[in-house]
Amino acid sequence: MTLDGGLAESKKLLVKFRMEPGSLGPNGSDYIKEFCEFAQQQLQACASTNIIWSIEPRLDKTLTEMEFYILSKKLPRSKAEQYLTIFGQNLDDFEEQLADNLESLINQYFGR
Repeated sequence: MTLDGGLAESKKLLVKFRMEPGSLGPNGSDYIKEFCEFAQQQLQACASTNIIWSIEPRLDKTLTEMEFYILSKKLPRSKAEQYLTIFGQNLDDFEEQLADNLESLINQYFGR
């Protein structure tokens, strides 16, 4: 099955990002779940056609901050980098852009 971008869902890169409650300030744990839902909607709305976002609270510090999947199979960072390269993207730039977007979304969420 293909979606609007023409790329089959099964070929899209799922990016799972776990957001730390402290990123939202001292009371971040009060807002983290709602913020993650908000951030996921906003990021997906402007995402490349090859990316699916999953933004979750990072409540367990033993879990990594970011993971990459295709067809529910976890990819090592090197494979995610290869995948992004196919679409003309660089993983370091991708991560930097995510950080910038999250900062903007935090400000938007709190009406700053």
